Amino acid sequence: MNTREIGRIGEAMAEKYLVEKKHARILAKNFTVRGGEIDIIAEIDGVIAFVEVKLRTHGDAHEAIGYTKQKRLSRAALFYLQRNHLLDCTSRFDAILIQPPDGIEYIERAFDFIP
Repeated sequence: MNTREIGRIGEAMAEKYLVEKKHARILAKNFTVRGGEIDIIAEIDGVIAFVEVKLRTHGDAHEAIGYTKQKRLSRAALFYLQRNHLLDCTSRFDAILIQPPDGIEYIERAFDFIP
């Protein structure tokens, strides 16, 4: 199984988790702009959540969202908010870390916007 297939499996697991456990409304998946991609954009309790999904079969999933990745996600999120006229909405960056066999860890406000 290649990394793209593994990523799709992780994103499907994350989407199911968001809908079933967080009662989220999925707004977009794999939102891509030049220089960045957001795995899932969801509305959770009136907040726009930009969700980064990390599935790791080895190593620590916590270490997978470094500064450079955060900066790219911030740019993509700002573009999404501008394009959809949502700049006045509350938003945040969340992460879903999937690490078999431990399961799924959901982190609200995993990091802040980086200008």
